[in-house]
Formats: sequence, C-alpha cells, structure tokens
Amino acid sequence: MMNFLRKHIRIIFIVTIVAFIGSSFAGVGYYFFGYKNDFKTFVVVNGVKISGKLFNSVYTNFRQITNIQQFSDEDLKELKIRIIYSLVQDEILYQQSKLYGIAVTDEELRDDLQNSAKFEDNNVFNIRKYHAFLNSVQMTAKEYEAMRRKQIAAVKVKMFIASCVKLWNYELENALKQEPPITENALIQAKVNFIFNEWYSDIVRNSKIVVPK
Repeated sequence: MMNFLRKHIRIIFIVTIVAFIGSSFAGVGYYFFGYKNDFKTFVVVNGVKISGKLFNSVYTNFRQITNIQQFSDEDLKELKIRIIYSLVQDEILYQQSKLYGIAVTDEELRDDLQNSAKFEDNNVFNIRKYHAFLNSVQMTAKEYEAMRRKQIAAVKVKMFIASCVKLWNYELENALKQEPPITENALIQAKVNFIFNEWYSDIVRNSKIVVPK
C-alpha cells in the first residue's frame, strides 16, 4: 500500500472514477451523440432509468456558468460523456446510500437549496431566482430536488467511507521520510481516494449498466 501511495502521490488527487465507469460504456459516445439518440432513456443503472432530459438540464446549467465558446468540438464531446458518467455515479452512490441506511432528510435538502449562492439575493434565498434557474434549465422543482438529493447522498457516502479510513503509524513515518515529505493530510487524502476508488470499482463491476438500443 505504501509503495503505491509513494509512487502515485502526485497524481492520485486527480484520479477520477470515470475510468471505472468507462469500461462499462464501450462505444457509448457514438450512441449518445449520434443520430439514433432520442434523448428519452439512454442509461439504465440497476433498473433505474436516467433520462436524456436530465442530461440536457445538467449540460445547459454547465453552459450557463462556463465560457463554453472556448471549448473545441472534442472538448464538448468529452464534457458530455463526463456528465453522463457523473449522473451514473450519482445514481450508483445513491443506491449504495440506501443499502447503508444513509438518508437525506427534507431539512438537509432545504438547507442545501437555501444556502446555494446561485439562488441568493443579498445573501438571502430568493424563490424567484430559484424558479428562474429551473426555467433556464427546463427542470421542475421536483426533478431538480430529486437530483440534488442523490448528489447529497453521494457526498455522504464518500464522507462515510472517508471516516472509516485510518493511518497506521508506520505509514506516516514512511511518508515523512520521502523527499519532499508527504504530509499527514496529503497521505490520508491519498489513502481515502485509493480505498474509495477500489470500493467503487468493485460496485461498478457488480452493477448492471445498460444503454437501451
């Protein structure tokens, strides 16, 4: 374990889960963005459908907050695929949250919405801005809040796994001997990422992810 962390400490922070999902989507880019896609249901994760409408809403939101004109066609294609992967990951982690008994209460969801800067006016939640946002991304409040509930649950699953990760004294001692030394915070973050990625890749391998024909 320490040999792996020492070797990959500089890049482990940018490792994403995309690689683990990617193997489940051979040829997915052509299908999603080719002429055959009707943008209804394009991914089914363990029996749960992810709609093209949801993808379009997330993509529209990204376009609104990013100078997307600077993106090349290849960048846009990669972005779209990453959004799909992100939606699949949120669904998988949401399903896992239910298995672990991790819930997102209505109060937590309400706090998340009310503390979102994009819905605030002078640091106060503005219901008009909220509905204007929903209109701009063509989502209902029910759809957006369901998506946010899954995203919050995904974060809570990650936090739960992180809370279970501990450092052994010998791991920290070896890390501090490196040149330059690996700090305790950097080491624990690397170990959390490594363990989460291993756990998540196993979940994906045992999941049924289907692209409807």
